[in-house]
Amino acid sequence: MKLAAAYIRVSTEDQMDLSPDSQLEKIREYAAKNDMLLLDQYIFHDDGISGRSAEKRPGFQRMIATAKEPAHPFDSIIVWKFSRFARNQEESIFYKSILRSKCNVDVVSVSEPLIAGHFGSLIERIIEWMDEFYSVRLSEEVKRSMTVNAKNGVLQSTPSFGYCVENHQLVIIPDEADIIREIFSRFISGDAMFAIAKDLSARGIRTHRGNPFENRTVDYILNNPVYIGKLRWTPTGRTRRNFKNEDSIISEAQHEPIIDLQTWNAAQARCSELKKSYKRYGKPSTERKHWLCGIVRCSACGATLIWSNPAFLKCNNYARGRCSTTQHIRVDLLEEAFIDRLRHDMTFSESVSCTAQIVSRQPQTQSLQQKRSRLVSRMERLRESYLDGIESLESYRDAKQKMQQQLDDLDVQIASMNRQDETSSADLLRSCIASVLKTLIDPTATTAQKYESAMSIIDRCIFDKSQMLLSISYKLTV
Repeated sequence: MKLAAAYIRVSTEDQMDLSPDSQLEKIREYAAKNDMLLLDQYIFHDDGISGRSAEKRPGFQRMIATAKEPAHPFDSIIVWKFSRFARNQEESIFYKSILRSKCNVDVVSVSEPLIAGHFGSLIERIIEWMDEFYSVRLSEEVKRSMTVNAKNGVLQSTPSFGYCVENHQLVIIPDEADIIREIFSRFISGDAMFAIAKDLSARGIRTHRGNPFENRTVDYILNNPVYIGKLRWTPTGRTRRNFKNEDSIISEAQHEPIIDLQTWNAAQARCSELKKSYKRYGKPSTERKHWLCGIVRCSACGATLIWSNPAFLKCNNYARGRCSTTQHIRVDLLEEAFIDRLRHDMTFSESVSCTAQIVSRQPQTQSLQQKRSRLVSRMERLRESYLDGIESLESYRDAKQKMQQQLDDLDVQIASMNRQDETSSADLLRSCIASVLKTLIDPTATTAQKYESAMSIIDRCIFDKSQMLLSISYKLTV
């Protein structure tokens, strides 16, 4: 008797398909009829997840990892349809090849039996292609429908703070609308996002999800056109705080606005000013207890070090129970180490270890880097195809030789441009470090002045107490 596993997946793209229980029932019937033993521990589920990407399916990944175990726990994976296994032909071929060649595991479809031989393999490829084509077409239809709705001002998301939904229409919540007006008014008057969020949270005001207000909450509200009677929808997904995304569709809607256009434009103007000065929504410099707060980060989790009485710095995530490393250190010792590091790096040469990250605006360099990344990915896929037996040794060798030559040529061009950047920027970086040092050691300079001066050149500053190591990466726009 052969051992078998079952994989069950249901998503919104398969509304006409069987339920998970019905799929499992059919799989059990198939296993019993074909003399296969299906154990409960080898029944894997991914419910409500699309089959387009294997990385987003934890149940699928556990199944593949289990199949690779030396104990060889099962000989077959049974699915209701091949589309349950994957709706991406490339991934379907890749994972089936690994299962068959390295794990000796077959993938069997209950509703799509195949005959042995090359003709059966051809039919399987056609089924895989049709499954992917169906998913792509469905995605395009849904996206097209949502795009039309967005252009017509139809609501397609949960209501923003200040509104609720009645009969598919946004309706103002008076108390929340007053908060929205207060946020815009205070921001235009000069209050920082941090101060606004801190005050609202202290008053017990919460978002629709029950969370306290944060800098980013206020930032999102100030950039949400829903409050002037419009709706924004981005076809490519979330805005990720890119409120000026060219792909976003902003259209007139039917709901009542909370603020007027003049107030909106004033808020947008101040947002633009803050963005240019790198003060968008961070804690104001005047509220920092030391200029190192917000600059130095924990080596274990990446969180910033915060003030700890009477005169120490420690990991912010440790204080919140999210990190196991305290990084607790006297602030005067860390300040001395920081200044010493800058003095050392101010005189760096090629033989001294000093990381300077140059923020280049040359599109040619970026284009070469992108070409190199794509080429490396192609070489990796070629290697996997050869290992899986899809590519012959001769074709793999010829293709790899051509790609390697292209890669070597790109590396030469990139190295040449990098040398030009380093030569032209080294003197400028030394000059910037010297200017920052002058501010940091000036007894008359304020905490805000020191913080802003240091942040003008610091890209990343990491502290590792276990090694008493402070490392600094610089940023320099050329």
